[in-house]
Amino acid sequence: MRFAKPKTADVLRFPDLFLPEPIEKIFGTCDVKPFLDIQIARSGTVGATNVDMQRRDFLKRSTTAALALTGLGAVRATPSLAADYPTLPIRVIVPFPAGGAADVVARITAKYMSDQLGQQIFIDNRAGAGGTIGTDIAARATPDGYTLVMHTISSAVLNKFLYTQVKLDVNARFAPISQIGTTVQLLAINANLPARNLHEFIALLKANPGMYHYGSSGLGAIMHLGGELFGFMSGAKVIHVPYRGEGPAMVDLFAGRIDFVVASVPAVLSHIRSGELRALCVNADHRLALLPDVPTAAEAGLPGYETYNWYALFAPLGTPEPIVNRLNEALAKALATPEARKQFEEIGVEIVISNPSALSSEIKRQSDFWGPVIERAGVKLD
Repeated sequence: MRFAKPKTADVLRFPDLFLPEPIEKIFGTCDVKPFLDIQIARSGTVGATNVDMQRRDFLKRSTTAALALTGLGAVRATPSLAADYPTLPIRVIVPFPAGGAADVVARITAKYMSDQLGQQIFIDNRAGAGGTIGTDIAARATPDGYTLVMHTISSAVLNKFLYTQVKLDVNARFAPISQIGTTVQLLAINANLPARNLHEFIALLKANPGMYHYGSSGLGAIMHLGGELFGFMSGAKVIHVPYRGEGPAMVDLFAGRIDFVVASVPAVLSHIRSGELRALCVNADHRLALLPDVPTAAEAGLPGYETYNWYALFAPLGTPEPIVNRLNEALAKALATPEARKQFEEIGVEIVISNPSALSSEIKRQSDFWGPVIERAGVKLD
């Protein structure tokens, strides 16, 4: 039996379908050379780029062929697929610049996941437009487990409210794998300000409405929205100053050109310890082991003020469930190693071992929280 050449629309309609083995039994006289080439490539005789192209082409054509078989229908990935996975290096897209906090977290994660999977995991930074460029590239990738993406709360939750003209609903375009970790935020002020605690700082702001400024890494960033939320909850009128990244904002904070930031622990930890900044509260329900003397926001007099960022791993929608489960298992084991825990602890990231269902629930919870905040702040980026 031979099959007619499939139409492009037929190929693209079912990107998440695979065929069970044996191949020859299903395909009969169909050309299986691409499959054989992949087997040869595993022994090192075919270039990686050529293998990837042939593998993707083979998967597309084999899917359509399977659907054409009478009585066979659509066959999803079987556990044997996950047992063989991965046989090639895995790319993790990070939609933020190299050298930033997200990039550091991704590289630590990749190192220890590689050990678990037995294949190299490499980072591909695709920054720009608040993470939307990398997000779109990842969403369009072949859903075969060889392209993943690491999102933060900004790219996974906030952007869908900030960019109304672009479809950026991560839950609708990606298969969640697991959270990696969280980093809580602190409210930190220039140490020269005449306020020793949060109560005094809020009193200072209310006595001088519109006179004090806070900086952020950019419009719509978690630093920006954390500051907006502080203003809403404290009743103080503060002025936002957006910068092109966290670094420039910190420079102006040290110089006294702005007065405070709502920033992640890695960004301010060393400056708090050196005395350049004064931490007034931890925006969480617990104190930090790295800064045990800094009270929580509730302890400091602002109950309910909790803001944090997180990092999580996703695959393009349509990635077979056995592969998603394999990646979740590998990530959990990687995060459980003492070496990974130590590296994350040193940069202020609290490890979170979760699963696809828990990650989906977290996205919904954060969407329900931040959506109204963004609407009230009137922030739109398109």
